[in-house]
Amino acid sequence: MSVESRTCGPLSGVRVADFSVHAAGPFAGLMLAELGAQVIKIESAARLDITRRPHSMYGKPPSSFEQVNANKLSACLNLKEPRAVDLALELVRISDLVLENFRPGVMDRLGLGYPQLRRVKPDIVLVSLCSNGQTGPERGYAGYAPMFAALGGLGHLTGYPDGPPVELRHPMDHTGGMLAAFCAVAALCARGSSLGQHVDVSLRDLATAFIGPALLDYAMNRREAHRRGNRDEASAPQGVYRCQGQDAWVSISVASEEEWQGLLRALGHPSWAEEPKFGDAYQRWLNQDDLDRKLGDWSLGFTPQEVTERLQGEGVAAFPSLAANQLMADPHLQAREAFPIVEHSEKGRQRAVSPPWRFSATPARVDRWTASLGEDNVEVFHGLLGLSVAEIKALEETRVVW
Repeated sequence: MSVESRTCGPLSGVRVADFSVHAAGPFAGLMLAELGAQVIKIESAARLDITRRPHSMYGKPPSSFEQVNANKLSACLNLKEPRAVDLALELVRISDLVLENFRPGVMDRLGLGYPQLRRVKPDIVLVSLCSNGQTGPERGYAGYAPMFAALGGLGHLTGYPDGPPVELRHPMDHTGGMLAAFCAVAALCARGSSLGQHVDVSLRDLATAFIGPALLDYAMNRREAHRRGNRDEASAPQGVYRCQGQDAWVSISVASEEEWQGLLRALGHPSWAEEPKFGDAYQRWLNQDDLDRKLGDWSLGFTPQEVTERLQGEGVAAFPSLAANQLMADPHLQAREAFPIVEHSEKGRQRAVSPPWRFSATPARVDRWTASLGEDNVEVFHGLLGLSVAEIKALEETRVVW
């Protein structure tokens, strides 16, 4: 394993050459960096990460770039230049893992395909994340987050019965990034026996993996699943209900008779609950529209927090639907230190989002704000590859390091 990591997380000592761009790939790199790996984001002014480019309406780059590129080093290489490709291969030589999410074939054309990487580092792990995977007739198709769920069938099952399929945007990117990071860690474990490999992660396949029951039902019964909104296929009530306040909502899920009785205690045993149409789970499921109206009339008299406390006190699953400002002020998330403060040399104290895990022996954390473009050129090319500062300056002047 390579040396020097900024944290003592479980992947401390692992080095990642991150060529990925635009959301899903960089999010995978973020997961690895938050686990303690030293992740070097390789980028160029000739082809910025899409989310680093200035927004067409607001001017400055969107915050999504900073969200998924914290904890990383930033090094510039203009991969159109042969010398830059040579330097990229030198970085691969001292790395454990390479991450990319271009269309299939792009890394090969750049001179950085898996065969080329193996020649400089036989046990290298290459993780390729793309829309449709590295094989198949549609491998070269372009794709963005809204399309992954559509192609995989998940979008068709998401939404209301009287509405169109729903586009799933960042959740698909981020779930795909987490899957790529999971696969990367698994491949690094296998690499303990000196086994390098090329890991092919398809976001389209990921979406399909989430609809297994629907596929099985169709294969066995020729029964097509349809959009159900917030409804469950067997339990009621299940939904999001308006509360006291502006755009205030609470989610409630009742999955058993015990929870139904808890709900009735929280509601003060209303007389309508004695009606035969609410007498058992099946009748409640058949009469969900009426049940939702009754429950919605009750929830309007309370804030989301009050509903949550009443129902949770009776063992019923309920939580407010929180906006960003409410998340930042949430006492539970504050107790979990979910939004740590990170110091930035120019921007001062910034709020970050901590990783959603806690390791007792090898804690990982966000300890560095997102780097400016090329901020770590000297650390990477001089400190890791041994180039002199004069050589780096010359490469910058010829737009190799650029």
